[in-house]
Amino acid sequence: MKTIFDADYRKVIGWLIAERKFKKMSQPELAEKLGFPSNSYVSKIETFERKLDILEYVRLCEALELDAKEGLEMLKKRSKQF
Repeated sequence: MKTIFDADYRKVIGWLIAERKFKKMSQPELAEKLGFPSNSYVSKIETFERKLDILEYVRLCEALELDAKEGLEMLKKRSKQF
């Protein structure tokens, strides 16, 4: 099973989307902050067309001024349920 379809991965991406929207940051603004010329990078992540690797995840969290550990804690809590 590809992790991009995993419910836990989607939960973390959902958290990133919610935080971006809470901070009233558009996809183009976030892409610019990350140094990308268009918002397609952000859009593809948010629509699960592109999977984040760990370094991209950390940089995205930094751009949103989030603690990357918070998203990882969501995954740790989930894995303890098994």
